[in-house]
Amino acid sequence: MMQQLILLLFTIKLAKLQSPNYSAECQQANAACEENTDCVHRLAVLQSTCVTNTCQPQCRNAVLNLYQNRLGRSLLRTDISCIPGRYELELCNLVPKKLPIYCNLAKLACEADLMCSSRYGIFTSECETEASHGDCSVRCRELLNDTLKTQQGVAFIDCTCTDKDDKLCQHLRDVTLKSCMMNLHTTMAPLENNFIFKDVTTIESNTIKDQDDDTDSGRIAASSQFLLIVLLCTLLIFR
Repeated sequence: MMQQLILLLFTIKLAKLQSPNYSAECQQANAACEENTDCVHRLAVLQSTCVTNTCQPQCRNAVLNLYQNRLGRSLLRTDISCIPGRYELELCNLVPKKLPIYCNLAKLACEADLMCSSRYGIFTSECETEASHGDCSVRCRELLNDTLKTQQGVAFIDCTCTDKDDKLCQHLRDVTLKSCMMNLHTTMAPLENNFIFKDVTTIESNTIKDQDDDTDSGRIAASSQFLLIVLLCTLLIFR
């Protein structure tokens, strides 16, 4: 096991020397991770499992495991240009800085943020049981909406899951979140449509009014010109 780890780290170092496209931010974060025993072990697992480009559970779990380490989290928050296997991370929406994000990673990112974690914690404690049955009260919709307004919480809106044994992610997306998001959209949509309808009606009525005004002005102008011509003809006749 130790020999495999040393070989993997040597391969990583060699790959770095061969590629000029690594960002300084990624290299610095990677170096910090490699100097930490816990972080480098988690990183080694990621680099050995995220190589199939098929979004396997082992890769997803390795990313989530690395994200729970402070230095690993800093590395994943870079452009990940220096991480071998980055193509699979991008393919499977496992990059925290790029939307959409894998739902379980979005959840971890939210829990690592003070404001998002606080709001999401209140939502889950009061509403998770209710949402699991497909119900969502007005208060629960408001609590979820408060979470979605945070910098990290916005990732929940379009978060994704994979098709590889991903029941926890699918439950989070399709049950816990979707119940309250669907009710939120259903409640808001008619109201927004009414506003749109009123705006369109107002625009149409104003347009018709303007057209009528233009028509009346045209008629007045034509009448004035006709009277002026008649007056001139009359003056020429009696001159």
